[in-house]
Amino acid sequence: MKKILFLLLFTFILVNNIPAQWQNVWSSGSIDATFASGWFSFEKSGNTWLSRLYTTDSTSFNVCSAGFSITPEYTYNFTAGEKAAGYQFYSLGYDLTGDGKVEFYTLSYDDASGYLQSFKIIDITTGNIVFQKKSPDYSYSYPTFMDLNGDGLLECIVAKNEYPYQNKYYYEIYNTGVTGVQSMEQPAKFSLAQNFPNPFNPETKITFTITERKNVTLKIFNIQGELIKTLTTTEFQPGDHEVVWNGKNELGQQQPTGIYFYEMRSGSFTQAKKMILLR
Repeated sequence: MKKILFLLLFTFILVNNIPAQWQNVWSSGSIDATFASGWFSFEKSGNTWLSRLYTTDSTSFNVCSAGFSITPEYTYNFTAGEKAAGYQFYSLGYDLTGDGKVEFYTLSYDDASGYLQSFKIIDITTGNIVFQKKSPDYSYSYPTFMDLNGDGLLECIVAKNEYPYQNKYYYEIYNTGVTGVQSMEQPAKFSLAQNFPNPFNPETKITFTITERKNVTLKIFNIQGELIKTLTTTEFQPGDHEVVWNGKNELGQQQPTGIYFYEMRSGSFTQAKKMILLR
């Protein structure tokens, strides 16, 4: 009898100490399968960056309203050149205008071959262009930011190569007048940047960003989809990283002029971009 009472008491304690089930607080409803979407750090509240949902498709990039919402509040519509470049629209991770919201940059192909590249930095809340580099004589890389001289202000670093391609490139540095304290502590998301220089010969740099310690696989394929080279299958710490491809395959053989693709995989993140090798 005592054993039965003990078992009943023990069962009562277990049942009454079961943690409450998690409650669903929001459901988005159906999202068009042609959309890409996710959460990213968008606006600052004190020392914290708050996240928003974004959606993007073949025509626009949308930042949804604050809180749990799939309703667009800010929209950027891609130009023809930006569509040709593959809708490359990225968070900078910095508030450059002082409005407490992050700025974005987008890449554009300005000729039919895809050799001539430009970029612009956009305040998506107003649609204004914060900074732009575009020229018929030079192809520009994506912009990067850091405090190069230790004065507490961010510099914008840009690389450019002559157009038509001449196998040499230059750096340009611009003083933004913006302090680095407005940046996020961590990158906004996993991302794979456009290689530079592009077109290239004999080598090119591939930069990527991860937000947590992860294994990253980076591979090169030719236009037929055949694997040419595995550049890395290494675990990386959070932050920005760079890998160089020398235009050779796994056997050390130089590859011919042509279009190639590089693909990054890290956890559930997968992204691929095009590059051009000229001999």
